[in-house]
This record gives sequence, structure tokens and C-alpha cells, in this order.
Amino acid sequence: MAKVYRSKYGNHLLSLSEGHNLIARYNRQYGSVEIADLDNTDLGWSDYDPTRGASDKALTFLCDSLYDRALLQELEVA
Repeated sequence: MAKVYRSKYGNHLLSLSEGHNLIARYNRQYGSVEIADLDNTDLGWSDYDPTRGASDKALTFLCDSLYDRALLQELEVA
């Protein structure tokens, strides 16, 4: 039987608003959502935890939205 390849990551999602250029992906190996800032690529990917939020309210709102969208996409709801 043929082996089906499944990527370690889900599809990437972009959020380009409020002065922030973010990208998110679901990490299937660890069951986490990772977010990166496209304006600061040297910082790399960070696991996002919605219980802790981000550095300010506007950024937390954007990251929470990306987090939810990445989970829904992985569950094939969105």
C-alpha cells in the first residue's frame, strides 16, 4: 500500500493588518500554533499561547484570531 505523505505543518495563514504582518501555522508534531512576524524574520517562529497573549491588546487580538483560524483549518472546519 502506498504511503501518504503528510506535512509536519498545516497551511500557512497570513494576517496583514493593524501595522503587523504575521504568519501562522499549525505544528502537527507538537499540536501547537506557531506565529512569526514577517517584518522580523530573524526572530523565527514562536509557539503562541492564547492564555498569555501578546505584548499589547491589538497584537493579542490578531494572534488570537490567527490561532483560532489555524486550529479550525486543521480540524477542516474553516
